[in-house]
Amino acid sequence: MPILDIEQNYERLDKIFFNSGVGIFIVDKNRNILECNETFCRIFGYEYNEIIGKSARVVHVSEKKYLHFAEIGFNKVRKNQALYLNYEFRHKSGKTIWLRISGDSITSKKEVLWIVVDITEQVLVEKKLKESKLKIKRLNKTLNCEVENQLRVIRQQDEQLQYQSRLVQMGEMLNMIAHQWRQPLSAISATTSFLSASLMLDSFKKDEFLGEIGKIEEYAKHLSNTIDDFRNFFKPTKAKETTTLEELSNMAINMVKAILHTHKIKIDTNYKCDKPIMTYKNEVAQVILNLIKNSQDALLERKIESPLIEITTCRDKDFFCLGIKDNAGGVNEEIIDKIFDLYFSTKSDKNGTGLGLYMSRIIIEDHCKGKLEVQNLKNGALFTIKLPK
Repeated sequence: MPILDIEQNYERLDKIFFNSGVGIFIVDKNRNILECNETFCRIFGYEYNEIIGKSARVVHVSEKKYLHFAEIGFNKVRKNQALYLNYEFRHKSGKTIWLRISGDSITSKKEVLWIVVDITEQVLVEKKLKESKLKIKRLNKTLNCEVENQLRVIRQQDEQLQYQSRLVQMGEMLNMIAHQWRQPLSAISATTSFLSASLMLDSFKKDEFLGEIGKIEEYAKHLSNTIDDFRNFFKPTKAKETTTLEELSNMAINMVKAILHTHKIKIDTNYKCDKPIMTYKNEVAQVILNLIKNSQDALLERKIESPLIEITTCRDKDFFCLGIKDNAGGVNEEIIDKIFDLYFSTKSDKNGTGLGLYMSRIIIEDHCKGKLEVQNLKNGALFTIKLPK
């Protein structure tokens, strides 16, 4: 670092520094201010005559800071080491200002020439930026915690909804089993009554007797198979399976055909897709079953003559489509946009839960990435399941 002789270089210093845009001041070995320029006075808020001859202590925020700067600043400069330091000083008004300061030693009288630039605004901006980053960090932490809490609540609600939905399905399953079992149980009862009467009258023939026992075994086998069918149908599947819309439709129809027959509801199918698809087999079949049950309820509630449910399959450019249409008169246009909402039900007086269509849309759109749509046709409503190819 160059070492300046103040007596030889004062004129050059005056031209270069004293009228420049940076603050200049010179202190002696006792750290008294010998000279300064106009910019220095403006930075610190002093008049020239107020500051000349004063100790450099007046521009430091505290005695501790003054001694600290003297230790790191003067020692470096006097050892001819480079010094570029951002440091806090005190304005005449008492407020703190930040300066970038560098220095050179002057050999003849051991003076030190200091150059300062006011960086207070920059430091304040950086401080505010840092505070903003800390606030954002805290806010993000708070938001993350809130998001986690909300996700936990949503997961709990979802589990509760699934539990309620399973209870509803269980009730419907028991009702369907009762219908499926009614005919074979009646046949078993009639057969056992016939055999019992034959024994009492001692008028049975061995071959006939064995034949009737064989019928009972067939009925019992049918009952057992029914239980297996229902158990497999309502068993949740976590992996996608290869199936067809036709297979899924037939699975649902088999579950409910006994009830439909009891209520004299005709069900027609028109299959035109017959292409393999990877999907959650049982879940989609349960949606189809739920839509069939909704059509059944609407047909019975409105006492439709010649009640009919039609199931069709087809394919378009992007989707495999399955439609379920009835002739129950359609959905009220005032509520058609709400029927998939949670807990919204048109069957409130009939123990409707408002879960069926809501869970159906969750299964088709969230789990299977498809679409579940509804529209009114001339004589009834059409629900369409669209699964991506």
